[in-house]
Amino acid sequence: KGLGEDEEIHRLALTFFRACTKLSGNNEDILPQEDSEELSMSVFATFARLFPEVVGEYGSGGPNKRMRLHFNQVGYSIYGKEQSRRVPAVRAKPGNPGYGFRQARWRDTLEDADDRKHCETTLKEAGCDAAKIHEVMEIVQSLRQQWDSIRRPSRPAGPGRPRRPQNVDSDSTSPPSSNSKKENVGRSKGGGG
Repeated sequence: KGLGEDEEIHRLALTFFRACTKLSGNNEDILPQEDSEELSMSVFATFARLFPEVVGEYGSGGPNKRMRLHFNQVGYSIYGKEQSRRVPAVRAKPGNPGYGFRQARWRDTLEDADDRKHCETTLKEAGCDAAKIHEVMEIVQSLRQQWDSIRRPSRPAGPGRPRRPQNVDSDSTSPPSSNSKKENVGRSKGGGG
């Protein structure tokens, strides 16, 4: 592939990122750079599904590694790269971190008027017809809702780190704290002497 093709990939990737994603004020937001074995929700995989004529017969698969690399570099130039357990990791053990686009989120292309207008205008300026724009907005909205429902928290519960109680004010629902254990230990020492 020549220099002209790389420039075209860069232009298309930049257009797609601008039309379909946005910077979030929430540090928890992240979009996946790669897919896992069971989950195909990366930004490049979405681009490949929506624009198969651009990525070719291999889609987001292995033979398009160079195109995926260039595409992701565009995303990193906009959002930065973050390693996180909140995104899938290719061929990694469960719990190992993957890479994603820091504070990036899918645009709300159907329910938020500003996001919808921005997406339509950006894709129209890039030469997309009305049918393609509608398809992109439908898929991005669906993916946005799906990603928000399955994205992992940054500090999931685990050994030594229980879930935070929902109602901190209520003593009956909160787990025993380390303070109550110390109080019990202090009482037993005081009662024995």
